[in-house]
Amino acid sequence: KQVFTVKILLSAGNFCINSPLVFTLGTIYLFSGKSASNFAIRKIAMAITKNTNEKYTNLPWISDHLSKYRTNLTDKELGYFLAGLIEGKGWFGVKEFQIVFQQSEIQLAHYIRKQIGYGRIDKIDASHKKGVKYICKHKQGLFIILSLINGKFVTESKYNQLIRLNYSKYLNIRILPPLKRLSWDNFWLAGFSQALGCFYINVVKSPRDEIGYSVRLEYSIKQKEKLPIELLHYHLKTGDITQDSSGIWCYKSSDFMTAARLISYFDKYHVFGWKYVNFIKVRKVYRMIREGKHLQSKGIKKIRSIATKGSSETSTQEINTDIEKK
Repeated sequence: KQVFTVKILLSAGNFCINSPLVFTLGTIYLFSGKSASNFAIRKIAMAITKNTNEKYTNLPWISDHLSKYRTNLTDKELGYFLAGLIEGKGWFGVKEFQIVFQQSEIQLAHYIRKQIGYGRIDKIDASHKKGVKYICKHKQGLFIILSLINGKFVTESKYNQLIRLNYSKYLNIRILPPLKRLSWDNFWLAGFSQALGCFYINVVKSPRDEIGYSVRLEYSIKQKEKLPIELLHYHLKTGDITQDSSGIWCYKSSDFMTAARLISYFDKYHVFGWKYVNFIKVRKVYRMIREGKHLQSKGIKKIRSIATKGSSETSTQEINTDIEKK
């Protein structure tokens, strides 16, 4: 299962009559064995199916058309993206800046190096980790980086690195304090998600669902600092915050309204590389769910195909061949 570790968890399934109590739009139908006719049961089942479909068609609408994938970001846009990316996995040392990229993000590393105009790309070929590292030691390059991100950090960690290492004096620039707030109107969350977020699709067995499977669209994000996780939770008003045994904070949401809002955000402020590919997959499956296609075996097979095609970062739990019989 890949960690597309804020995770958005969208859980979609069918409603089936597997209990004497059947709920539909607040009305409770009580079936007491033989007292209910087959005709009555069929009518109730049809009503429930209709209400189930309406439940998904009432989800927020997402356009059929993707926004244009942009690489010509303005300095302000690039600055917010870099700030989020650096707060996720960047590092400032003594007159040096580094950021590590996964194998699937090599093009992004070269894109950033080109925008800065200084630095180099080193290959990482360790047995446990493959990718590249962007390194900048050139004073002018460091000045450009700091000028782009200055005043755009959300948390104090990287800001404190710059203060402690006296970058203000070295580059003759006043380092602005962190914002300590989150905005939906810039690329910061996109950069932060590029570093620490994950989009992926799961198709899981679900005996309580009529078709036997349910679909989950997940977005997750983990971070050592609690503040960005809390800010995300505050803005979305839903989801859960947890902390694991190593002290890492994680935000998770299973609300469809939240998922729609995040999809709308990433449509405008996109991520790059395979994370963008995985986002498109989640977006496409969300639209299928809204149309009720996940309620059919054909739709489940299509969703599985979308999830597994062309990316090892998007995982799907195994669906047994018995779906063919449904």
